[in-house]
Amino acid sequence: MWTIEPSSLGRIAVPPQIPDGFAVFCTTRDYPGKIVADELTRAIAERFSIDASLTTCVQVHGAHVVRARRENAWRECDSCDALWSDEMHTALGIKVADCLPVTMIDPLQRVMANVHSGWRGAVQRITAETLDALTRETRFDAAQSFAYLGPSIRACCFEVGEEVASRFDEQFVDRSRAKPHVDLVAFTAALLRERGVTRISDSELCTRCDGSIFHSFRRDGKGGGRNLMLVAQ
Repeated sequence: MWTIEPSSLGRIAVPPQIPDGFAVFCTTRDYPGKIVADELTRAIAERFSIDASLTTCVQVHGAHVVRARRENAWRECDSCDALWSDEMHTALGIKVADCLPVTMIDPLQRVMANVHSGWRGAVQRITAETLDALTRETRFDAAQSFAYLGPSIRACCFEVGEEVASRFDEQFVDRSRAKPHVDLVAFTAALLRERGVTRISDSELCTRCDGSIFHSFRRDGKGGGRNLMLVAQ
């Protein structure tokens, strides 16, 4: 079960079974989501004792994957929705406000990735594209890896039109209500298992539900903030 902990960023959601030498967490509504690199890297150091430079990306709901390297200062990559790195002292940040953040770690090969997967990215198989990049560029081993599915809009609240529902296999679409509801989490978990990643930690946290402590675009509109999913080593 993911735990809600206090931090210098306000409350954060932290998954269980984080491999030694890595950090994984998601911010909440306590933090507006604006990238202030010093605040974020300080929080990583305070909670996980990891000194890391931060890389984020200008997200475009696509399927482009970029390698992040250790930098002397915060870097924001252009037009991508997934980052990966095999370098120490590196942190990867993804911005979400209903989309699903997917974090992957191979602790033996010291490889990590962070993926922004909304429905557009999901139908473009961005998680599979990221796994392909890791397999191609590193010795990433899916069987020994961990995946973390962070807070996101869940099937309970993800009402869509037929033009979106038709893009997904019917096993991931609930048609028992007035409009279809898509389960992006189940879709992504099935893809991960198909690719050999079986150690999957699902936060089971919905961003849209009433009372949620997370930012939600559907609930708050354009004026709302962003949750940040961070992984570091």
